[in-house]
Amino acid sequence: MKERMSAIGDVLRTMVLAVLVAAALVAVPAVHAAAEVVDRVVAVVNDRVITLSELNAAYAVALGGLKGSGLGDEDTVETRSKVLDNLIERTLIKQAAEKAGIEVSEWEIDNAIEDVKRQNNLTHEALMVALASSGLTYNEYREQMRDEIRQVKFVNRRFRSKIVIQDEDVEEYYTQHIDDYYTAPSFRLRILFLSSRDRRLLELRLKAVMKGLNEGEEFSELVRQYSEGPAVASGGDIGYLETGEVAPVIEEAANRLEEGEVSGPITTPEGVYLIQLVDRKEGEPQPLEEVKDSIRKALYKKILAQRYNFWLEETKKIAYIEVRL
Repeated sequence: MKERMSAIGDVLRTMVLAVLVAAALVAVPAVHAAAEVVDRVVAVVNDRVITLSELNAAYAVALGGLKGSGLGDEDTVETRSKVLDNLIERTLIKQAAEKAGIEVSEWEIDNAIEDVKRQNNLTHEALMVALASSGLTYNEYREQMRDEIRQVKFVNRRFRSKIVIQDEDVEEYYTQHIDDYYTAPSFRLRILFLSSRDRRLLELRLKAVMKGLNEGEEFSELVRQYSEGPAVASGGDIGYLETGEVAPVIEEAANRLEEGEVSGPITTPEGVYLIQLVDRKEGEPQPLEEVKDSIRKALYKKILAQRYNFWLEETKKIAYIEVRL
């Protein structure tokens, strides 16, 4: 049950929080520009109409809030058609939710709005100012939120309770996708660093280090004697690192070393590095126990999407839908 609630939250609650705040804070100004044009119906879904101004506002959201009315060089028939398809789908969901008698309390709307403010770092005053500047009243915003919450509750009731993920399903997925659960390769280094702040001192210390290496001294001891870098007390041992966790020039040198081998001097603007490869680990699969929750969540999302898409297609077949673009 916990996994199902988490997954439905990821799939649908994000829509409530992100899309609504985008519509309220970014896209709604597009409606004002569109208001200068005579509004018209662009689609009919059963007994509900979708207007051009609604399409323009949704289109602006889809393109991240274009200048003016959201129409410009990026305006394409294909993109607008996809946005209209999305509006039609949301209308069908809203109608199904209303038919199922799903209600939304004022308390639920209050909580959802608080989530919007928290996730977008908005005070209540800042939200009110943003709504006012975009021509949307607080009550209108609450009604939009009511519709979105009703849709989430509908999907919860219609699909969530019927999805069951067995342990066998998790194990099968893990086996079939084992490559996705390998840890990243890693390497363990010792580092000796000589600062370039005093060039003469740098040259003297580097000469002494190279002499020590040629005479067979332990790299860790040379680190303790001369290094100005990290982990001097432990002989420069900085532990295991993964790709991208150290400067590229250091990583490239490490990739060319065998275990126990010491690199030549690596010159950088800040100074000179010498490194020793202590150990190298290849990636290995994470235990099933560590990844089973994420697998269960992925399977749940997959099944939810499949069942939702099937329901949507069947609903479209029996609905009256007329597009007038």
